[in-house]
Amino acid sequence: MGLFSGLFHKDEPAEETAAPKTLTVVAPVDGTYKPVEEVPDDTFAAKILGDGFGVTPASGTVVAPVSGTVTTVADAKHAVGITTEGGVEVLVHIGVDTVQLKGEPFDMLVAPGQKVTAGKPIERVDVQAVKDAGKPTDVIVVFTNPAAIASLDLTASGAVTAGQNVGTMTVK
Repeated sequence: MGLFSGLFHKDEPAEETAAPKTLTVVAPVDGTYKPVEEVPDDTFAAKILGDGFGVTPASGTVVAPVSGTVTTVADAKHAVGITTEGGVEVLVHIGVDTVQLKGEPFDMLVAPGQKVTAGKPIERVDVQAVKDAGKPTDVIVVFTNPAAIASLDLTASGAVTAGQNVGTMTVK
């Protein structure tokens, strides 16, 4: 064996992984985009559940921020979990402390096991009812399994429209 032969040897079975896939992330609702550090919930703002972003809604139609399969719908209808084809788990959480509203201002449009496409409606929320209950209305999107993400590049700021591209994510 030559001096450099080990440098160019590949372990074929270990290298048979798929190339990283880049996914588009879209705004979940019309409104004002903000980094997750600025949402009015300490757990989300500290990135305890993962990185992400929030949108203060100007309308009540919530769309899927990514394409994938609905894995969870909270009993109180305030949160939806979506898993992308690449295995990234995405939480869409509507409002802060809205579990206390017991589903009243929410109309879920999807069910677990259903495939969704980024930008398509998943839920409707009566934003005024959430405000009247004294709860923040931010729609928070968090990527809850960061080990599955190679990179997350969120580039939006200011006013966004539901379904508008707010960044990209590269899946490992």
